[in-house]
Amino acid sequence: MTRKIDIVLKKRAKQQRSIATVGAIVEAATYILTHHGRAGFTANKVVEKAGVNIASFYQYFPNKEALLFHIIKLNWEKQLAKLLPILRQRGRDHARRLRDFIREFFIVEAAEADLRRALRAASIDLKDTEEFQALISKGVELIGGFIKEAVKDQTPDELDFNVNFVVLLITSFAERTTDEQTSGAYLIRQADLLSDMLIAQFKLS
Repeated sequence: MTRKIDIVLKKRAKQQRSIATVGAIVEAATYILTHHGRAGFTANKVVEKAGVNIASFYQYFPNKEALLFHIIKLNWEKQLAKLLPILRQRGRDHARRLRDFIREFFIVEAAEADLRRALRAASIDLKDTEEFQALISKGVELIGGFIKEAVKDQTPDELDFNVNFVVLLITSFAERTTDEQTSGAYLIRQADLLSDMLIAQFKLS
């Protein structure tokens, strides 16, 4: 059974000083996770690296799991901002836009693989949170708009099926392959093969 952990921020940083404090905590935590892994990730080590006191940490984060969730949410929001323009870009063919989107999505997943594994080890299921569902809904809306534009003569049921299938296929495969630390040219090769399959299935041009 998944443990229920409070991952909601206690409060949001609004003043310049508090924003800087939270930023330092996030930067320190990301460095520790990247260079030392989950075993070295503690609240005390984070604040030591960030140069702030432990009270500042708990002023914003109820626990280290909340910090993990905050980091991955920030990363996904930043990457979503990169993904959004790709499928909405006018003047390029649908096949090229889909290929560029899937490549970028795989790169996004690879970049946050360590954080995703850390959350999983802490028994945090992002898919069960309202915050993550809100982010996912943006991605579903984006892909839905693209498929509606690119694939003509679909009934509402066909559109829903195709959108759900494409989202499931892309997200599941990207998460699985990046969990296995696939990266670089091999990752792009996998992304392109997946793109080719979808392009052929929907007869995109």
